[in-house]
Amino acid sequence: MIAAALKALAGWRGYAAAAVAAGMLAAGAAWTVQGWRYDAKISGMERDQAQQIADAQALARATEQARWSKREEIINDAKTQAAAAAADAAAATADLERVRAEVKRLRGGPRDPAASGRGPGIESADPIGLLADMYERGAADAVARSGYADALKRAGLMCERLYDSL
Repeated sequence: MIAAALKALAGWRGYAAAAVAAGMLAAGAAWTVQGWRYDAKISGMERDQAQQIADAQALARATEQARWSKREEIINDAKTQAAAAAADAAAATADLERVRAEVKRLRGGPRDPAASGRGPGIESADPIGLLADMYERGAADAVARSGYADALKRAGLMCERLYDSL
């Protein structure tokens, strides 16, 4: 059997069979080498893509951290301004109380009807008392409104600064 196979491969048929076998081996080897090359190329591309993703994530984290830092700075600044406004309001309230005490002192003291401008028909009118009542009502309303307006202004400015920081 081996002898018959060798006799069949003798001559040009043997060379052709050897060429076909060598070609198949060369194609298999080329296929394997090309696979190695493509594997190396693909793993390089994957490595580059992983690095790009990591860089993009680091940039996104840094950007978000900067935004949060700016937000905290704006909030702390608003708290500082609120504390300063509260101190100013306390000083204004103290001044208001001082003026109220002075008005109370003036209302309770002896009055000269001629100095107050009272005529014979206006004895019941108390101009200082009327002025004091008007002042107290106006001052209380002004303090309440100014505090509210200041709080709204601070909140609006803080919101605007937060929006601009984005």
